[in-house]
Amino acid sequence: MTNEEIFAKINAKFPKIEKAAVQIKDYLTIRLATKGELVPLAQWLKNSSFDMLETVSATDLLGPVDMKGYIRQMNFNPFLPDGATPQIESAPTAGYAYRPVMDLLWVFFSVKERARVFVRLELPRECVSVPSLVPLFKSADWQERETFDLLGVRYEGHPNLVKILTPDFTQGHPLRKD
Repeated sequence: MTNEEIFAKINAKFPKIEKAAVQIKDYLTIRLATKGELVPLAQWLKNSSFDMLETVSATDLLGPVDMKGYIRQMNFNPFLPDGATPQIESAPTAGYAYRPVMDLLWVFFSVKERARVFVRLELPRECVSVPSLVPLFKSADWQERETFDLLGVRYEGHPNLVKILTPDFTQGHPLRKD
């Protein structure tokens, strides 16, 4: 089945869903309009031979991290304070449209069709919360916990949404750019 045939079937069932402006490699990449479309789409994909949830991830699109104050290259010269190298100011990447949103990503795979569907959803950074896909795909369990721990994405209905990589005393989320 080609990407166009898969998208035609998805579009017939979910008319608000559109193709993403930027496709990931040569895979079908679609963008959800609202988080309410996620569970019905995932259920429909599972019933339509996309029987595997391969990836759950997110990206913070706020902008580059301010590197001021971070030691990026150690200098073991005992005459410099704390053995650190003087810092260099970092500049934002020119031409990239930074936005205060989180870009969430799910990758569904069909073993039978040997096809992948990338599903993307942008949400404001202030309240990043989406329904959990654990009831449909058990493989979402640890991946959702990892995304919660590192980026602060909350998954409504997740059976055990606790930190998985960072210690309990760690405040904040290491991959958020704030």
